[in-house]
Amino acid sequence: MRSVRIFFEKKGLARFISHLDLMRCFSRAVKRAGIDIWYTEGYNPRPYMNFSLPLPLGTESLCESVDIRTNDEMPFDEIRSRLNSVMPDGIYITAVSQPLHKQEEIALADFTAILYTDAPDSVANELSEKLESAEINIEKKAKQGKKKVIKQVNIKPNIIKYSLETGEDRVTIKMTLTNGMRNNTNPVTLLAAVTEGIADKISDMLITKEKMYIGNSEEFR
Repeated sequence: MRSVRIFFEKKGLARFISHLDLMRCFSRAVKRAGIDIWYTEGYNPRPYMNFSLPLPLGTESLCESVDIRTNDEMPFDEIRSRLNSVMPDGIYITAVSQPLHKQEEIALADFTAILYTDAPDSVANELSEKLESAEINIEKKAKQGKKKVIKQVNIKPNIIKYSLETGEDRVTIKMTLTNGMRNNTNPVTLLAAVTEGIADKISDMLITKEKMYIGNSEEFR
């Protein structure tokens, strides 16, 4: 048995595929590609697949990953080629390799958000003011004893760095956020918080996850 890590892009209309449907998609693709995947043992055997953190619905990614185990030594290039031949539009396998890091080591991620607007300078100024503020609060569900409560959480410390750039019809935000199992920052929630009050100036938005890093800022492999 061999561990295999598959990196893939999720773009275009595929960004609206939910995480559950993505798992089903890969399970079917592996079967159609003729890859001898290892199945879990027990009462209900299933193909072993371990995805990195679920991507927020509607977000694109250039760096998603899933780990599988195979029962043979099929070359990595052949696994990549076979999977790409059966994948739906918008999902593309970029690399197949032996895992170097554990999924649990993922701690940070780079995101680019493009906000389309007819008033880029005005939007950029307001975004800069909010991103520079001491607190960026969001509502988050939590437990208090046996009760579920809504708490205000300051996610400003989760923004490691960011930059703003304006264009003719857009504002582009590049940001590095905490993005791991222990401290996960949802870029959609963050952008909803910093665009509150100016949403009417934004006609559309596209968020793309570009790279993942482990705790020492080394790229996840």
